[in-house]
Formats: sequence, structure tokens, C-alpha cells
Amino acid sequence: MVNTKHKGKKMDYVLGVDGGGTKTTARITDTNGNTLAQNEAGSSNYYSVGLEEAVKNLNKAIFSSFSAGKSKTYFISSCFGFAGYNTKGDRKYYEEIVFNPKLKNYLNKEKVLIYNDTRVGLAAGSDKKNKVILIAGTGSNCIGVNQSGKQAKANGWDYILADEGSGYNIGLKALRAVMRSYDGRGKKTILKEMILKKLNLEDIDSLVRWTYKKPFSKDRIGAISKIVCNAAEKGDDISKRILYEEAEEAINTASTVIKKLDIQKKDFDLVLVGGNFKCKKFFKNIILDALKKRFKNINFEVPNQDPVYGAIKLAIENL
Repeated sequence: MVNTKHKGKKMDYVLGVDGGGTKTTARITDTNGNTLAQNEAGSSNYYSVGLEEAVKNLNKAIFSSFSAGKSKTYFISSCFGFAGYNTKGDRKYYEEIVFNPKLKNYLNKEKVLIYNDTRVGLAAGSDKKNKVILIAGTGSNCIGVNQSGKQAKANGWDYILADEGSGYNIGLKALRAVMRSYDGRGKKTILKEMILKKLNLEDIDSLVRWTYKKPFSKDRIGAISKIVCNAAEKGDDISKRILYEEAEEAINTASTVIKKLDIQKKDFDLVLVGGNFKCKKFFKNIILDALKKRFKNINFEVPNQDPVYGAIKLAIENL
């Protein structure tokens, strides 16, 4: 809990929030970035949980850190990174979430940053002026910023519009390959046996029921990507092809953002985030080799800080 008692004076703090699709993490620091409190709550992605629940979870994560009714706490600068903030139209919804009746009086409105959560992840992963983050987890996304402050984005439009290079896409292709093989429309693959065993299912009928089980979950489908990697390592051609295709999509996504930022010939960091990069031979190495050939001054980085650190970093820079 933040100690806000200081001879009755209003205390100035910095607030950073990583509002992910699964959980919301809020960190409170002093103006030097020293952590005073950190708490978590549920998702604040309004696409996933709705506006009311998003506000509830955001407030819970923040106000668990201090006694709101008695405190003289004031966030002199704050930065919010939200999953689901992808379009200009999303802005008004996330402003409504941030400037909700309970929270707005604690914020310096002139020093509030609201970004996609990938942007705060990028700040956490690199200190370079030119930097790009490539996410290949359950979902995919790519965002970058150059030394002039220009930002660019590609992919990350979720599982219907654009999620190429994601665990979800890999898992979905694997399930479809299993059904094609089962029907006789496609080549044989060991994915059927491996998926059934991993999911503790008996047959194709039970796999169909598992796939369409409600509520729908990207995470369940995305987790199959690990099985695809294992199958590829065992020599399964179908799995190798799926991973290669998705690696090519990730390469295209990153290249697009790099070109938008006009940093092709400049020194820049590419921050790699997501479980798919654990599949080295048939996914990560393909991406790294291709990008290194295209961009000679690229540096590959793996973040050693939580995304909420990036939110604090951006909030302090905004001071």
C-alpha cells in the first residue's frame, strides 16, 4: 500500500497500467520510478469483458494500492496500455474507461497516455530510439517507433481479421489439417494422434466437441501450437509446412512495420515476445535468419522487464 500521509500535502505519484486480455496490472511509483505498489485484477479489454467490467477491473487493480477515499494521492503522470485498443474508434471507449468517475479525479488529464498494450511492451523491451516489437503468442501483433517519434503498426486485428503468425493461427491450421487427413482430403499427419493424446480425447468425435465447446477460447486453440512444434521436430511434413507459413507471415509483418518507419538501413532493435519463439528450429530461426538478411543493422532482443515497466517508463518520460 502506498503511504500517502505527508503532513496533509497532496502526494505526486506515477501510474503505469498493463491492461491485457487476461489480467490488468497496475504499478504505482514515485517520479524516479521506484515501485511503491503493484496489484492485479481481471481483464480491462472491453471487447472481452465489456465496458462496465473493464472499468471495475481497472479500478480494482489501481485502488487496491491505496485508500482512495482518504488519500491525497495524485498521479502526476500516467500511462495505460490496453489490449483491444487497435483503431481510432476504440479511443473513445478507452478514454471512458480511464476517465471513469472513480479514477478521473486522481489523474493529471494533461499527462495521461493511452496506448495499445503492445506499445508499453515495446518500451519495456528496448531503450533504442528505433525499435519494433513482434508478438507471436496466442495472438500476434507488431508495433514500432522511430527516432522521430513516428509509430507504425501491422497485424494484430484479432482472430477473424488478422492474426497471422500467432499460436491461434497455428493451432487452427493444425486442427484443419487433422480433419483433412481424417476425411482423406489431405495428407496423413501425426498431429491427430498427438493432439488427441495431449488433450486426453478418445477420437475425432470428441475432438470436434472439444473444438466447439462453449465458451470459445483462443487460448485453447493457441495452445495446440506447442504440439505442432513437437510434431515438426518428429519429422511431420504437415507441421513443418504450417510453421513455415506462419513464420513467413511474421517476417512479412515485421518487414512491413520496419519499412513504414523507414529504418531499413538504420540501427534498430526488434523485440521478440511470445511463446511461439520457443519453437526455434521451425519458427524462430526461420524468422531471425530472414530478417537478418534483409536488415543488416537489426538487433534481436528478448525483454527482461514486465510490460507494466514500459508503462511506467513512458509515463516518466512524459513528465
